[in-house]
Amino acid sequence: MLVLLIALIVAGAVLVAGCTSPLSNNTSPTPSTATSQTSEQHDAFLVQFVSSLYGEFKNNTTVNSWDVKWRNNTTVNVVVRYNLTTSTSVTDNQTIIRFQTIDDATNYVQSLNKSGYVLTTNVTSLQARAHQLVAGQPTMHQEYTKIAIQNPTYSNIIQIDKIVTLETLSINRS
Repeated sequence: MLVLLIALIVAGAVLVAGCTSPLSNNTSPTPSTATSQTSEQHDAFLVQFVSSLYGEFKNNTTVNSWDVKWRNNTTVNVVVRYNLTTSTSVTDNQTIIRFQTIDDATNYVQSLNKSGYVLTTNVTSLQARAHQLVAGQPTMHQEYTKIAIQNPTYSNIIQIDKIVTLETLSINRS
């Protein structure tokens, strides 16, 4: 509960500083910011990015749950659950990392095993729109995508400037 209060204070500070947030007029499910040490300082840009990403999800889906777990001050895991249709839901698990430089982020992406992934360009993902709201147009944007048909999953490796997102979407049918 204390972590949630701290997250809300940080979001408020961002708004007071003159930044806009897509969260301002949305009602939301109860976001969880579980298991983060209160003395740990999170990367301010990454906090803004995650907040903006939440707004983009709220604007584009009906979010059932939004769970945030900080791994350290520059890495956060976000699990979003939303309905695609009345009988199909999606679980979107994202690990979001902020690097010191674009080159560091690029080197990390290049070091990953991208077997089975396809490089996509000229896409407008929710992550790209969230970044644009926080920092403007990125100078580097690349996405690698892998789709598994048998057990429907969709995996992405996304680099937007200094941010790298490792994402896996799972389809659940009821």
